[in-house]
Amino acid sequence: MQKITLFFVFSLFGVIFARFDSSSESCEDSDSNSHEHGGPGNGGNNRGCGRGWHRFDRPSGGWCMRVFKGNVSQMEAESRCRREGAALSGLLNENEIGRVAGHALRTLRPLTSGSIWLGAKRTSQCSTSPISSTCTPLNSFLWTDGSTQGSSGFQWNTKQPDNNYAKTQQCVVLLASRSTVIQDQWTWNSNRLDDVACVNPGGSEQRAVRGFLCGKRAN
Repeated sequence: MQKITLFFVFSLFGVIFARFDSSSESCEDSDSNSHEHGGPGNGGNNRGCGRGWHRFDRPSGGWCMRVFKGNVSQMEAESRCRREGAALSGLLNENEIGRVAGHALRTLRPLTSGSIWLGAKRTSQCSTSPISSTCTPLNSFLWTDGSTQGSSGFQWNTKQPDNNYAKTQQCVVLLASRSTVIQDQWTWNSNRLDDVACVNPGGSEQRAVRGFLCGKRAN
């Protein structure tokens, strides 16, 4: 009788521990933010966004975003987003930048850093210009997804967008990293944007393009 009782007690502790461990994992994969809903951890019940997509409440309505892996050109990334019924997405503000960078790092595992394509293009007025009083960090690019508005999401790395390399940097990436700073030939801050060439953007191994951000309106 004593052996049966001990077996029952240990079994009960095992069930409790398993439930606690499962709950902890779910919390790690979800994001607690009043402006974002859903994601892989909630079975897709994210108010008009499909499974694996994250809903953000914008002034224009619900916007679903998802990071996909892929070392591709900006044009190919846009094409792949279209297959998902989406477009390369812009970022509305600092909050979205931080949350999307976190999603990117989870998607790019086991890598600890990488850049992802965003939906932005250099304006025709600034296509051949570096930063100047006319072409500033806030007006050199426009969002292209049909939802992202304003310039609050243009949070650039230091001295960017410089339109370097013979004025060929017409596209934009977001750098996501588990460390706050990446040091190669220059110093780069994570959760910040950089202007790059739309094809073969280059960059160090730590900053190479590893994925892209798709966005679409919530159903």
